[in-house]
Amino acid sequence: MSEKVIREIHYTICPVGNSSYIAAKKGWLKDALEPLGAAPVLLQSLPQERWKAHFDYRDDALFREGGNIPPLWARSNGAEVTLIGLALLKQKQYILAGADSEIETIEQLRGRKIAIPAHPNALIDFHRASAEHGFRLALNARGVSWSEVEPVVIKSEGDFLIGRRFVSDTSEADEVAALDRGEVDAVYVKLSKLRGLLNTGKYKVLFDIGADPSSLSPINNEYPNALTVSTRLANEYPEVVVAYVKQLLLASIWAKSHRAEAVEILAEQTLGSVGEFIGSNSDDFHKNITPNLSDESLEALEGQKKFLYDSGYIEKDFALESWADDSFLKAAWREIKDDDEKGVRDLVA
Repeated sequence: MSEKVIREIHYTICPVGNSSYIAAKKGWLKDALEPLGAAPVLLQSLPQERWKAHFDYRDDALFREGGNIPPLWARSNGAEVTLIGLALLKQKQYILAGADSEIETIEQLRGRKIAIPAHPNALIDFHRASAEHGFRLALNARGVSWSEVEPVVIKSEGDFLIGRRFVSDTSEADEVAALDRGEVDAVYVKLSKLRGLLNTGKYKVLFDIGADPSSLSPINNEYPNALTVSTRLANEYPEVVVAYVKQLLLASIWAKSHRAEAVEILAEQTLGSVGEFIGSNSDDFHKNITPNLSDESLEALEGQKKFLYDSGYIEKDFALESWADDSFLKAAWREIKDDDEKGVRDLVA
């Protein structure tokens, strides 16, 4: 154990549905870190000028769980951040057209206009990257090349930093408005907004990326969900990192046997109703939020990194095997196993 004591750690959580939100919501992060003399502080409770650490990691005491594009971008730019876990969140991703459109299939998008959102003021435009990657997966699955469609850039002024939970520009409102006006023929949509849009009856599904085996892997900003930590925090206070990770693992175990309550919490996190959450995610979503560094998860992240590099979203490539550190997950699992063998009452009861 480190002889030094860190009094405060900062954490930030994307609105995507993950174990960090459950652990924070239940107060388990606070309970676990208090014996170590550390208090968990939500990044968005600090002055707003500090919030951009959610993307650039300029905070030596930061934990982040959420979309994978910002940490990949930050690491490519030399940020001192360490990957300590991944989770394959089974969220639905659709290509939508207007309900009255003559277009019924992805193949019929040849020569048509597709919406690509753009946020020029953002540090990293993960929304644009997600939409482009989603469209490319769908088009490739049906043998349609990128050159056969007409991408239309839909600009928004936001930078993803307005609002305490980074929600101001995560909706697809501008692209959907362009679809409604007839300026584009198709949009890419995911998360809870998806079910809300379909419930209006104004839109139809052209392609379900996650359900189509020919798309190989439904990679998006949340698939895989990335758990990262400032490298300095990991190096100097490993016991704090293990304690933090342990609570995320316990939260994921708890979720497996408490579906109803877990879904309510995750719906709150993803800014939708319970019905919208259920309609936008797989039935067993609550069973797949456990942080891991499995080959499958790393392969999906490698696919995302390759896309970002090939498409110019990140400038420098790097090896995932030198970035990922599984020591914290292993240590946390050992503690959970030891607690179980000793009959210690834990948080999953």
